[in-house]
Order: sequence, then structure tokens, then C-alpha cells
Amino acid sequence: MPRGRDYIVSIDVGTNTIKGVVVSVEQSGQILLEAYGSVKSVGLDKGDVKDAVALKQSIQKLIDDLTGQMKREIEAEFRISFTDGAYSVFSESIEEILSEEKPIVVTQNTIDDIMADIVKKKLQGNLNIHKRYVRKYIIDDEKVVFNPVDMSAKKLDLEMVFVSSEGGATEIFRRLFEELLGSDEFLLLPSLISGAEAVLTDTEKQHGVACVTLGHAFSEMVIYKENLPMHICRIPVGVRHIVRDIAMVLGTSMDEAERLLVTNGYASMHPPSSESIVEYFGLDERTRKRVTVKKLSTIIYARVKELLNKIRREIQLFLSENNQFIEEGIPGGIVFTGGGAKLRGLSDTGIESLKMPVRVGTYDTSFNPRIENGEDTVNDPIFSSCLGNLIGEQESNMVAPVLGEQRKRRSFVDFIKSLFFGGVEDEF
Repeated sequence: MPRGRDYIVSIDVGTNTIKGVVVSVEQSGQILLEAYGSVKSVGLDKGDVKDAVALKQSIQKLIDDLTGQMKREIEAEFRISFTDGAYSVFSESIEEILSEEKPIVVTQNTIDDIMADIVKKKLQGNLNIHKRYVRKYIIDDEKVVFNPVDMSAKKLDLEMVFVSSEGGATEIFRRLFEELLGSDEFLLLPSLISGAEAVLTDTEKQHGVACVTLGHAFSEMVIYKENLPMHICRIPVGVRHIVRDIAMVLGTSMDEAERLLVTNGYASMHPPSSESIVEYFGLDERTRKRVTVKKLSTIIYARVKELLNKIRREIQLFLSENNQFIEEGIPGGIVFTGGGAKLRGLSDTGIESLKMPVRVGTYDTSFNPRIENGEDTVNDPIFSSCLGNLIGEQESNMVAPVLGEQRKRRSFVDFIKSLFFGGVEDEF
């Protein structure tokens, strides 16, 4: 293994596809894509784990693919994101007494110690909290600052924002990856936040923008203001709803409907070559049928309009609950990412319907660190969350699992029992 090089394995578990990348990070900070791949998510239904054994096999298949591309074992930090659909944002004010006597100079070590104390004591080991942000610091109840380093203070008040998952998926995914990796040393992250961090610019996040991850089972939206996630919601419209509409109206299978969507579909009432004829198979997989591009696109457009209307209502709800932002609104508009963002005509229809900027976001559309040799992933919105996992500080004191090593593991039967019945101890 080359000296001075660290490896990160990033895996994003979506409702339809599991994506993974392996990158190396040089001491200079240069990031190089070493391997990437994707497999079908098996064992998930609308984001819920219905068959943990099948899901484990899907993830293992991806890991085997990445290992095969690497052609060697590597020690790596693992970062995993997942789609829960039950994320929330909450704020909390935290008081830290620095000195009972005279003011002391705040250093970066002071801030690091405060953050470590918050994680250790105030969060009380809450594993459902995945992200934390400092909105502002207040020095001695008087001065509001965004960075107190090199300033004198006796007391610091921190206004913090936390992103947490409310459902039970966090524990299931944590235990599943502990079993797969033979270690509990990995980061577990919210997919929608990782995706947003990958595709948004700092200017958009500062002034206001909504990032919508258009997933297969459902969509998720996070609204940023002042560089912070302020509002998170799940929108019960995803690619599978569009596919189901096509299948029902045209009398075909879900697989054939998905093929029509990918190869000939437009989210527009006025698609190019609208009178062109597209052939497809009926439910019996023998009968050939025909449909115009215009009719196919009309089916798609109807469901996309429903999605856009729900997005509009969520933005209106956010602004009504945060009056201080009403005047400026959401000037950054909507940024779509995720696999569904590949739908042709989505941006134009979004602009027409929402009367605000709409674009498709990929890692390459942001100003995040360049990933060498990553053209196939940085321009593909399906990899946004996977690449977004790479952004941020690396956890310290982590013992890196080995990619490609067969580790001693406890019985997977015991693992499944522990998920649903409890009472089985970890044996690594």
C-alpha cells in the first residue's frame, strides 16, 4: 500500500439501489476514485427493512465488487448513509462555563473539548443523532459571533442544530453493518444530508435552497438557510409511483414500464418528437403494443406535477413557520438529486410550475474537493449521497476495518434474532 495514503469506503443504501465508492486520500489532500459500483436493493420495501438476510446479501455483493476492483485488501474508514424517511431537525441552546473568575482566551482546543463534551454527556450516546451544527456562539450573554477562537470569554452559549432519525432503521442498519464489517467502527449518516452537501454550493445554502432527493420509493427534501438544514420532510412520491402509473395506464409490467420511463420518458407536456411511436410488450410479455411519446410523457407529467405541488406546499409551510425568511424566500430554488433526477424535462417543468430556479445537482455542480478519475460518478446524481459521505471531518480513534478480509463473525441467525427480539450479545 502506498505510504501516506488513506482509504475511505462510502456506501449509500437507497430504496432501490445500493451505491458504493472507494477513494484514496493523499497527504496533500488529493482525492482519487479507486473503485465504484451499484447493485439492486433487495430486502427493502419503501425504505423499511423487510428481509435483513436479503439486504445483507445485496450489500455483500457490492462490497465484493469493490474488493474485486481494488485487487487487494486495504484498511479503510467506512462511511454509510441510508434513507430512513423519518429524519427531523431540532435546535437546542447549550451553556458552557469556561471560567468562574477572569475571562480566558478561547482556542480551537477549547471548541473541540466542548464538542466532545456535548457528544459524551449531553447527547448521552444518542445514536439517532447523525449531524450537529453550531448556528452561533454567544459570549458572556452579550456578543454574538460565528467563531469565538482568539476571543476572551467566561461563558459560551451555543445555539446548535441537530439532524436525527426518528425511526428504527438506524439500529437495524447499524447492527447489519457491524455484522458485515466485523466492527462497529464506521460512520452512519443520513442520505439526504449527504446528498445535499454533495450538490449544493455554500452560497445556495447561505441564502436559501431546497434540495430534493428524488428516490424510488419516496422523495426527501431538506431546506437550507444560513448554511444550516432548517426543515426536513418526506414526500410520498417517488419514481416507483411514476412507473406504476405507466404500467397501469398502458397495461404492461413494472419492468417494462420502467424501461419506457428510462428510454423514452419526459416530464413534459411538450416532449421532443412527441408523435414518435414507441413499442412495448403487454403483461403477457408477448403482445406488442404501441404508444406515442406524447401520451407516455403525459402520464409522467401528471405525477411529476403532484410532486412539484407537494414541494411548493412544504416550502410555504416552512416560510409560514419562519417569518424572518418570508421576504427573501428561497432564492436558490430547488435542486434535484438522486436517481430520479435523471428524468428528462424535470428542470424545465419545475421552473414552469414553481416559478423559481430549478436544476439537477451532482457532485460536480458544487465546489467540493475535486475527485480525480471520478468522471463517471461526479456527474451522476445517483452517486450524490455516496460522494457526499466523503465530505466532513474524519472521526478520530477509529480502528479501520479491512476491505476484502473475511473476518470472524457471529451467527447471522443470532444477528436477526437480536434485531427483532433482543438479548443476543455481540461476539466479535
